[in-house]
Amino acid sequence: MRRITLCLVAAATLVLLLCASGTAGTRVRGGVTPPDLPLNENPSLIPTMDFTPNRDPSITVGQDKWAVLVGISDYYGSSSDLEFCDDDVYDCKNALINKYGFPQANIKTLIDGQATHANILAAIDWLISVEGPNSTVVFFYSGHGSNASGDPDGDGETKDESIVPWELSRIYDGTLAQKFAQLESAHVWISFDSCFGGGMNDPGITGPNKVDTMACSETGYSYESESVQNGFYTYLLVEEGMIQGKADSNRDGVVTVEEAFTYCKNNIKKYSPQRPVMNDQYPGDLNLGL
Repeated sequence: MRRITLCLVAAATLVLLLCASGTAGTRVRGGVTPPDLPLNENPSLIPTMDFTPNRDPSITVGQDKWAVLVGISDYYGSSSDLEFCDDDVYDCKNALINKYGFPQANIKTLIDGQATHANILAAIDWLISVEGPNSTVVFFYSGHGSNASGDPDGDGETKDESIVPWELSRIYDGTLAQKFAQLESAHVWISFDSCFGGGMNDPGITGPNKVDTMACSETGYSYESESVQNGFYTYLLVEEGMIQGKADSNRDGVVTVEEAFTYCKNNIKKYSPQRPVMNDQYPGDLNLGL
């Protein structure tokens, strides 16, 4: 009887630890072994979605808000699938529309098979074409992250981080830096919920008037779980922080990007060992609702 009791106590303790740490059903967003992610070196170069610029010259200040949201759960094949990256995007879209007043027509959403190599780059080009100096701009990515040595993007770094489009190609940080450096907007939020996200810090991705938030360090992993139906970073930053308003530290009714990130960073240890990173070169706090 004593042995049975001890076993029951041990089992109960394990369950409590798992519940407390939020590890049930947890997956790593770089794959179980990130360097072993398949690599497609010949992705399609032809966009399959409409990215015609749609900026109205008479647009009002409150409507001058633009976003590209990318979430990939179901990758080409099945061995590299994730679970909740699409949910991350839907939550971010909900926050942008219902909390910060983004017009739905001004948001490009790329989910799973829509998020090809060509479509992601074309969507960023669309973002560049429609925004202006007074715009509010968001780029949000949730999916696999990867890294590689040998300077594959030619930016002079010995190790490069990348996002992983649907067909398992790579879009490296140097390529993204060249794109995002073209943004004119004085109000930019760029976010990566992916492994090695902290390495997405090349000048151009970061810079004046930009707030960059990443789910983990340059060498770290990002995690997702069925316990929250999201990546832990997005759950805390967007779902709890922005949508539920828990990040409103000064109680002024507005959750800035910096407030949301601080809430996420302060609470993520309850769920995951990852360490979110922020590069903030925006003057003051970035209110996406202005």
